[in-house]
Amino acid sequence: MVRRGFSFIELIVSIVVIGIVFMSVPLILVETQRSNAFSIQQEGIMAGVTTLVNILGHRWDEADTNQTLNGGFAKVCDVLNGAGDLNRTLLDPNRRKGHFKGEYRRKFFDFTYYRVSPPGLTFATLPANLGPDADDGGIFDDIDDFNAQASSLTGGQAQDYKLGYTIDTTVYYISDAFNYHESPQPAVWAIPNTDIGRMTNIKMVKTAVVSSEGTINLYAFSSNIGEYKILHRTFE
Repeated sequence: MVRRGFSFIELIVSIVVIGIVFMSVPLILVETQRSNAFSIQQEGIMAGVTTLVNILGHRWDEADTNQTLNGGFAKVCDVLNGAGDLNRTLLDPNRRKGHFKGEYRRKFFDFTYYRVSPPGLTFATLPANLGPDADDGGIFDDIDDFNAQASSLTGGQAQDYKLGYTIDTTVYYISDAFNYHESPQPAVWAIPNTDIGRMTNIKMVKTAVVSSEGTINLYAFSSNIGEYKILHRTFE
């Protein structure tokens, strides 16, 4: 009768293989955990970016939504504390330096409105008034309407998101005092953490995506440049 079994060498090889497997398990678990954390982080970033893109799709300021004044396309707003190089020029009060002449090009509101009563129709929103406008009927039609607003995304099983998120939005003015007319050297500039409290030509939109894993801060910027009106033909 012949008995079959493992040889000593086969037994050693088996023990080594089993040992390698058990040594690999912790590494696999750690890598899986990292992958899940990365996936959750990317999900939070995507939620914040989506919010930013939606906000930036709105007009720069409430003044741009006044169809009586802007003729159907957003104009450059007057500001109180912006860089002097970005204000109206003396030779052509409806434009700033670098603007092309043309009826439907980027330009300020018509200068005649600059002097009408009540004053301020062509000026951007005061820093203290950033937020929803009382006369908009609850509809957000410009960027700063989203200031101090929060939204929630539900997460968990049977939901589209792995975690629950709260997205807090803040909109405020930042300094626009850059070097516009001298050396073309780029300015050394850091993202400001607080509202400067002055009306300038740049608004910053900050979204804080908060979940059980922590907070992700995302920033976007929108400038007071107006827009141009696209010309079109009518065919009959």
